[in-house]
Amino acid sequence: MRRFWILVPVLFVLSCRTLPELSHSSIVDILPPESNIIMQFAVPGNEALLEIFMLQFGVETGNFSVIGKRIEHLAIGLEVDPPLSGRQKVQVPFHVVAIGDWPKAVFGKLLGEGWIKTGRGQWIDPSGLEIMLISNRELIISSRRLNTMLLRTRIASRNMTVATSGMAAENADLAFWLTDPDLIQKFLPPLPVRKITEALIVDLLGGTLEKVDSDAYSLDMFIHFTDPGFAESMAFAMRLGFASQIGGTFDFLDYGFLTGLEIKEQGSEVVISHNSIPFDLLKNFLGFDFGLEVGGFDSCN
Repeated sequence: MRRFWILVPVLFVLSCRTLPELSHSSIVDILPPESNIIMQFAVPGNEALLEIFMLQFGVETGNFSVIGKRIEHLAIGLEVDPPLSGRQKVQVPFHVVAIGDWPKAVFGKLLGEGWIKTGRGQWIDPSGLEIMLISNRELIISSRRLNTMLLRTRIASRNMTVATSGMAAENADLAFWLTDPDLIQKFLPPLPVRKITEALIVDLLGGTLEKVDSDAYSLDMFIHFTDPGFAESMAFAMRLGFASQIGGTFDFLDYGFLTGLEIKEQGSEVVISHNSIPFDLLKNFLGFDFGLEVGGFDSCN
């Protein structure tokens, strides 16, 4: 009988755990498939890099300061809809999967006013943004796709676009993927993403940043083409284009950066690499303008 009573609390704890435990390598897979900009961060030591991306999409980092200080690994998915010409500011649905350290018993108080508890470890704000604390280590946030994310967690769904990209993101300080050709062209305007017939030439862009110094990162970025022949031609054209700028002016890119840039074709991909980009230069590079007039994050789809 004594053994029975010892087993009861153990079984109770095990029965409460209905979701597989999340890991750094799996958090991107939990994001909804509608996400067309995906980012994965190792947060400690890279807070300044994370802040650049947050501000880029209209998020005041102060809004997440309490939670942000407790995050170790973070995946963000954005549903960005490239607006038509003349369209007004848009709100961007977003989703977050985070591994960190949060006191589950008082987490609701950390959120502040305006959040309403809707279930065990679950809250919603007036805009419809939902937060669910799965455990003291796991947290998900979503603009009306929380149930989708929970289902993907339960059935161990894979993001096949990310999985088939072949990009080694496991040990990166930052990994990112753009899966919408129009967004890719906003990111790299000179890059043709479609033929005259509208057939796709480019269908995926991704990259990794790894810290190599206190204020510098290495970059490996790939552009995936639908035809290997396009990759070979584009790599040649890009090498020629960058070479022509050495000694001249290319926006904020200086001579040192251009001479350290490596561009090569690798199967159906063009790979662009640099072994050390100073943070200030990286900040300018990541301050790209999608031309989306993003007004901030929203919970509406």
